[in-house]
Amino acid sequence: MSAKFRMHSRNVVIVFFMTLLAFLLSFIVFWVNVLPYGGPRMAENLGEILGRIAPFAFSTIGIITAAGALLLWASSVRSFIAPLNRLKNAAAQIRDNNLDFELIIKGNDEFTELTRSFEEMRLQLKNSRIEKETAETERNTMMASICHDLKTPITSLLGYAEGILDGVADTPERVMDYIRVIRKKALSMKELTNDLSLLSKLETAQLQLEKRRTDIGELTREIVAEYADTVPGIEIGYEIHGNLVCELDRERFGRVIINLLENSVKYKRPEDEAPSLTISAVEADGNALLTITDNGIGISEADLPHVFKSFYRADTSRSVINGSGLGLSIVRQIITLHGGRTWVRAPMSGGVTVCILVPLLSYVREVL
Repeated sequence: MSAKFRMHSRNVVIVFFMTLLAFLLSFIVFWVNVLPYGGPRMAENLGEILGRIAPFAFSTIGIITAAGALLLWASSVRSFIAPLNRLKNAAAQIRDNNLDFELIIKGNDEFTELTRSFEEMRLQLKNSRIEKETAETERNTMMASICHDLKTPITSLLGYAEGILDGVADTPERVMDYIRVIRKKALSMKELTNDLSLLSKLETAQLQLEKRRTDIGELTREIVAEYADTVPGIEIGYEIHGNLVCELDRERFGRVIINLLENSVKYKRPEDEAPSLTISAVEADGNALLTITDNGIGISEADLPHVFKSFYRADTSRSVINGSGLGLSIVRQIITLHGGRTWVRAPMSGGVTVCILVPLLSYVREVL
C-alpha cells in the first residue's frame, strides 16, 4: 500500500466520521428544540425552531470541521515526519563517518522503498570503506616487503663491494668469487623489479595481450620440455587429452607455466634432487583445464586462501626459501586477462596442484 493511498484512506475515514458526528449533534439539537412544541405546533413554529438551532448547528459543524482538519493535518504530518526524521538521523550519522548502524525497514510504501535504498547505500559505503582499508593494509604490507626484499641484496652488494675495495678479497680467485656473488644479487634485484613492473601493468590494465590460436596442451608441453633441460633429475608425466585450442598470448602464458615450474623446483622436498611433476590438460564444460601437480612440501590449509596475494609468504617451511613472492600473483593476473581463473589444491599427503581454467576458442565463438 503506497503512502499516498494510505494517507487518502485515513483522510476519508476521518472526514466520514466527523461529518456523521456533525449530523448527529445537529439532529439532537433539532429534536430537543422540537419536543416543547408538540407535533401539531411544529409546522407552525418551524421558522422559530430553525432560527433557534441554526447558530448552534453551524457553530457545531464549524468546530467539528476545524477539529477534523486539524486531525487530518496532524495525521498526515506524523506519517511523513517520522520516516523523514529516521532518514535525517541516518544521514547525520553517515556525515559523521559512522556506518555501524542499521535502518529498520518495515511497511510497504514509498518511504519503505526510500529507506531500503538508503540502507543499501549505507551497506555499499561500509563495504567500500572496508575494501579501501584492506587495500591500504595490503599496500603497506607490499611496500614493507619490497623494502625488505631490496634491502637484503643491497646490503650484500655493499658488503662484497667493500670487501674488494678493502682488500679482503686478496687473491684473484676471491675477487672473482665476490664478483659472482655481486652479479647473482644484482640479477635477483633485477628479477624483483621486473616482476613488480609486470604486476603493476597487469593490475592497472596497461598490459595488452597479443592473443592467437594456440593449442594449450602443445604449448605447455613445449615450455615444460625447454625448462626441464635446465633442471637435472626432474621427472615429468603428461596427461594431455584432445585438441584444446584457446586464444592465448604465448609469451605471457609461457610466463605462467615458468612461474609454476619454478615454484615446484623451489619447494621440492629436501631429500629430492628435483621435483616430480604431473601435467594434465582436459576439456571441461567448454574450457581447457590445465593442472600442474608436484610432490613438494605442500601448503597448509590455512595458507591456501592467500597464496595468490603479492609478497605473501606461507608457513616457515616455505618462507625460508628465497623468492619475490610475486609468482602466483602474476599467474592469477595473466590468467584473469585471458578470461580464465586459477585455484590451488593441497592434499594432506603433500604436494600442490595448481589448476588453470581457460575458455576454449570454439566455445567462445559459439557464445558470441
